[in-house]
Amino acid sequence: MKKVLPVEYPIVTGYPVIANALSILQTNREATNWILLNLLVPIVLYDQKNDKVLMDLGGDHTPWNTRYLYDDCPYLTVYRYDRTWFFEQNQDIISFVKWNIDRGRYLYTDVCRRFIPEYFDDDPKRIHDLFLYGYDDEEKLLFCSDFFDGKKYQSITVSFDDYKNAFEAVEQQKLPHRVEQTTDIMAIANRELFNTWLAVDYENPQCVFGILKERILECLGKPNVNYMRLSDKNLAYGISGYDLLQRYFQDKSFYDPEYSFYNCICVQFLVEHKEVLLKICREILKNVQLSEQARALVDLANIVKGFVLKSMIRGNCAVHERKNLISYLDQLKEQEADLLKSMLVFIDERDSLL
Repeated sequence: MKKVLPVEYPIVTGYPVIANALSILQTNREATNWILLNLLVPIVLYDQKNDKVLMDLGGDHTPWNTRYLYDDCPYLTVYRYDRTWFFEQNQDIISFVKWNIDRGRYLYTDVCRRFIPEYFDDDPKRIHDLFLYGYDDEEKLLFCSDFFDGKKYQSITVSFDDYKNAFEAVEQQKLPHRVEQTTDIMAIANRELFNTWLAVDYENPQCVFGILKERILECLGKPNVNYMRLSDKNLAYGISGYDLLQRYFQDKSFYDPEYSFYNCICVQFLVEHKEVLLKICREILKNVQLSEQARALVDLANIVKGFVLKSMIRGNCAVHERKNLISYLDQLKEQEADLLKSMLVFIDERDSLL
């Protein structure tokens, strides 16, 4: 028997936990508004201790503790299982995976990277969370997604034996429980909008425009004490995140190999955030002029991404190149602010006609 649950390539791939959730959610057209509204507010963090910059999307909805993305999503049902209990009960993980997939549930578990060849990692203590969405009994394969060998988010097949060894090795070696992300094992199912505790109808245009306006204002600097850490000078939201990015790329040796992983994630998020803005202009606001402004932002963000990646490949960044990079970030900030203000004007004009 073969069963593969539907997945879509996620619109945000900078971080696998976010990408995995989106690959499920994007199969449900009705979830589009929730997805876009919850990816609109970018966060930039300068990690002073390790001298690196991090970026994420979504404010309180998808922070680095990504339990929020799953548990607070009105379009997903999440079932959690403790890895140690599962191991002590001598459960067969392959049967468990198949049982869940047969019931329309995606799986998310910690695995020891050493046993899955695509990770190219011989360290027996390195673990990662692997997303599973299908199986093939005849070929004895599981269908999985993750970032393999530090590359782009992608889907592969893993043999039953390799996956079982990778899963069991985590508990056998007493590797840490990563409860802040996945609580060891998650089974995830799509559901219709569950709205009774949210008092928000993400399929009602009037509700959507109201939330969108608040998110845009937050991007432009309006504080939200419910989730913003306003006293932290190394953490910025929305447009103000560009100030941290400029300081980092202006003053730091960002092209050093030790920062390459985090810089790749950062510039990937930078581009994907502009693509989120473009989708909002096209699919929620449905405005051609705003879409053209957003498209220009995507192009500009890709230029910044190219500058950073080329510098990391060469291992240096000339003075004039660094000046150009900062200039492009300045342009991004200015044009993004203009776009957000234009979006507000469009929403206000629409509301006045209702």
